[in-house]
Amino acid sequence: MLNALLQGTNTLAPFAGAGEIAAVGSAFAWSFGSVFYALAFKQLSPVQVAWFKNVVAGGILAFIAVFIIGFSVPLENLTWLALSGLLGLGIGDWLYFLAISHIGIGRTVIISQAVPAFTALLAWPIFGATLSAIQIAGIALVIIGGIVAESRRFTNKQESNHFDNVGLIAALACAGLWVIGNLAVAKGVVIADTGETLSPFTGAAIRLASGGLFFAAWFIKEKSLVANIKFLFRLDTWKLLAFPTLFGACFGMYLNVSSYTWTSPGVAASLTSIVPLFAIPLSAWLLHEKPGKRGWTGAGIVIIGALLVGGAIG
Repeated sequence: MLNALLQGTNTLAPFAGAGEIAAVGSAFAWSFGSVFYALAFKQLSPVQVAWFKNVVAGGILAFIAVFIIGFSVPLENLTWLALSGLLGLGIGDWLYFLAISHIGIGRTVIISQAVPAFTALLAWPIFGATLSAIQIAGIALVIIGGIVAESRRFTNKQESNHFDNVGLIAALACAGLWVIGNLAVAKGVVIADTGETLSPFTGAAIRLASGGLFFAAWFIKEKSLVANIKFLFRLDTWKLLAFPTLFGACFGMYLNVSSYTWTSPGVAASLTSIVPLFAIPLSAWLLHEKPGKRGWTGAGIVIIGALLVGGAIG
């Protein structure tokens, strides 16, 4: 089983439900990491955080992929995975931060709840990844639960008055790129000639590295690359970002790619999007936020939807 987890030598999951468990684990890891990233935003910009996350996590996973597993990736797979990283973790993340700055996190997260549904719908004709009626209902509940949970933010007057077309376009574009990125991951992890799959470590490393290259190009354009490289080696930077990057980005991205390797894209996208389920209690505990009735109600709906998607109910 350990060899299968490390190497990813075929398209079969190492055990029944591995893809679904990996997707839920990815959502938890990213939720936990995001809480600590939120704390870091008090001292660092979102772009700096994304840069550190992609470069450091990508470097660690690349080391594992090259020196422990053995890095061998067909050009077609490399292209798909690099595309998913560029669009999802590079341009997509930048648009996500831009949307938050223009229309607030509440509206941005609500719009992003469309990602699993469109991933599942497009995966149907592209990959033939059919979903049962129960799974479709579960995906709908995950989306609805996320909207209910995040809609509490509309009671915030500062956010309710903070809206413009730039933010709306950025949020919609971000969601679209994330959908394309999800489908590209599903395409990139399977070797077409043999039907075998790449190691999730390899896929995750390529995705993160590609996202890092986007920000590197950004910094080159702004003539700030040297300063941002130095930022990666500062002790205070590591104190703020080491834990969420190792747990949320490294471990979370490994699980994310594993979920697309071992289950259908629609199921993976839906279960990896249950972030509100974990983020709400974690934020209440660590950030002392008050989710309110809508937050807890939304989390409950997400739980039911996730169970339906994963096949634990029905």
